[in-house]
This record gives sequence, structure tokens and C-alpha cells, in this order.
Amino acid sequence: MGSYTEISVAGYPLIDSKSFVIPELMTVFRETDKRVFERKVFERNPLVWGTLDKAEEANQETERAVEYSTEAKRIIDRLNVMGFTLARARSEFEAGRLSEIAKFESWAEDRQETSWFADEWDVVREFTFDLCADGLKQIIEQSLRPRPFDDNEKPELSRFVKYMLSQEDYFLGFLGGEPRLLLRVACELVPPDARVIQDITEVTHAGYYEENESVCENAIQELVESYPENSPIIILAEGSSDITILKESLAVLFPHLEGYYSFLEFDSARVPGGAGYLVSMVKAFAGAGIANRIIAIFDNDTAAHDATRSLKQIRIPRNIAILHYPSLELLRAYPTLGPGGLASLDVNELAGSVELYLGSDALMDEHGKMYPVQWRGYNEAVRQYQGEVVHKAEIRSAFEAKLYRCKKNPKNAETSDWEGLRAVFELIFHAFD
Repeated sequence: MGSYTEISVAGYPLIDSKSFVIPELMTVFRETDKRVFERKVFERNPLVWGTLDKAEEANQETERAVEYSTEAKRIIDRLNVMGFTLARARSEFEAGRLSEIAKFESWAEDRQETSWFADEWDVVREFTFDLCADGLKQIIEQSLRPRPFDDNEKPELSRFVKYMLSQEDYFLGFLGGEPRLLLRVACELVPPDARVIQDITEVTHAGYYEENESVCENAIQELVESYPENSPIIILAEGSSDITILKESLAVLFPHLEGYYSFLEFDSARVPGGAGYLVSMVKAFAGAGIANRIIAIFDNDTAAHDATRSLKQIRIPRNIAILHYPSLELLRAYPTLGPGGLASLDVNELAGSVELYLGSDALMDEHGKMYPVQWRGYNEAVRQYQGEVVHKAEIRSAFEAKLYRCKKNPKNAETSDWEGLRAVFELIFHAFD
């Protein structure tokens, strides 16, 4: 009969597999999500193991449970980062539906007798992504089980839900194919704090895995070797301080997304900094046909906008995203220092180095005044001035102190100003939308 493992959403066993986990589904977990604990045997998922009678419930026998578990909202974030968005789920579902219709049409041409598949053909013709999502929500909320159970025969169910529960070729009738897209839809239909669990207890007890085995990491490594979509996204920036700030901030603001990004370490790689050199790196990666997804994020200043003009003249592959730090409301009326003295001006696209994204609490001096931007010179090519915030060392020092406080107590992040860096990461997270 064999041993099985299943991934469940809000208690509903969405997808199962025999003997081994499905590697693609393990990309939504990290090894930090693994739990090994003692549980009563009667606490197993009743949708998988059946409802126990009173005698069985009274049994206090325990077992060593092994599972990967995290919240649905984190799974959504991780799937979005990997490119498994709702928009993609909708698109691939429709492509799969049209493929199914073409299959039935081909069958109809080859055979005179169509009665044996006519009902299914009619359902697929009218089946939509929204109907599928509504049906999946009903299936999860009512704990409806697919074949070989007979829940699909309940008369009150719509023909679409019955179709979903009767399917053998697709996971619950989701015509998009890729299991992570079904998981993405399912997570959207449950509360954000609902648990998503890959229970590997049975296959571990059966000897397919060791209890201390890094099942998640091994599954991901297997995919990474041949499928760049499953490997971390590489982030390039203009300098080592940018990289350090982004890397450390990601760990504080979005710790559940840490393993999905890899940062180019300037110091260890002996890579020089600056917008010009980052442009050269982008061109080199584009020319070499690197398959990994890469994000090159430039400053939002005159020098960077001038440097990236040359990238508009070449074909940049779809796996490379060119970004600039975003415009901020804080920078629309920021103190600047020029020949005429202090003046509040919009410094977006003129002086937006990473320091200006570290929060107002890092940009203020001991008197509560913002460190000003000083104008350095005029760029003829783009016809605008280049600005640079003064006292960068002091700004970074204040930021490092804030970073330390937030690492020591994550609740401090709620009372600190992270608006600038959150805006940067929102841009990064949606780089490949």
C-alpha cells in the first residue's frame, strides 16, 4: 500500500504524494519551519486518517510527529516572490482549460460516440478560474474529500464542485497544472494565520527520510540544479553599504523571505562599487545568458539615471530587472544646501542614495533637524544637478543602532521609521510581476 505525505491548508489535505514529498511544494518552506514533536495518535488529521471512535480517542498512545509548518500569509509572500501570483494562476488555469477543450474536440472528431465524456466537456467549457476558486473554498470549508471518497455524489453540490472532486488528472480540477499555483489559490481562501503543513511523519517512520534530515533544503537543491525559478533571486546594488543595509533590513522586516534572495557581497568578491560598474555587471550578465533571476537596484539620483541610460540601448533579458530606489514623500520637501543656503526641495531622482531611505529617525541630527542634501554639480547629459546627503557616517551609525534595537526586540520595528526601506522592498518583491 505504501506510505504517504500530504500538504494541508487550514487542516484540509490539499495534495498528497507517495513515499516522498513533491520537491516543488517544499520550496514554500524553510528548514526553520520544521517541527519534530510528540503528539497523541488520535490528534492526526481526521481527513487523512478518518474519524476515530470513542475507544480509539481514549487511547493515549503517542508518536513522534515530523512536519514543516508555517502561516498561509507567509506562504503567499513566498509564492509571490517566486512568481506564483494569483494573476499567473488565473492565466495558466485558462490556458489549461483551453487545452482540455481542444482535447475533447479532438476526441469528438475521432469518435462518433461522445456520450462518455460529453458531461465533462460541457463542464470544462463553462468552468472559469473564479468558479474553480469558489469551488475550492467550499471544498476546504466543508472538508469535502475527492475520489475515492463519495463526497462528490452529494446532491446539493454544483456540477463544478462535483467535477473538481472527481478529477484524477488534475489536483482538485485545477487546470493550471503546477501544484504551487493551486496552493497559492488555496492560501488566498483561508485566514492569513491558518497553518500550511507538510506532514512527513508517516514517510519518516517508513524510512524514506531520517528525522533530522534537511528534507526541505535537499528538495530545493534538487530543483535548483536544473530550474532557476526555484533558486534565490540575486540582488546587485551600487556598493557594499547598500548590500549590507538591504540584507540586514530584510532580516528584520521580512525574515520569512530571507532565503529567497542572495546578495552580491562586494568585499568578499573584491568588486568595485558605483553606478557605472553596476551597469557593466548588468551588461555582462545579460551577455552571458545567466539564467538566474537578477535584480540590479540603482540609487535614485542624477548619477544613476545618467549611468542607466546606456541600458536602454540594449536588450535586457526578462530574468534581469533594472530598478531605482523609489520616490518617497519624505524627499519631496527635503532640506538642501546650495550657494543660496538652506532650501526645501524635491530631491527624488536627484540625490536618492540609500542613506535617504533609512528613516527619519536615522536622518535627524542631535537637534532634531534633518541632515541636508548638498548639491555637488550639474550633469549636462540629463540636465539636472547631483545631490548627496551630508554626514553619511552619522546616518549609518544611527541606522545601525536602530537595526540592533530591532534585532534584539522585533517589536521595536513597529515604533521605528522603516517607511523608506519598506518601499524599497515592495519594489523588489514585485520586480518580476
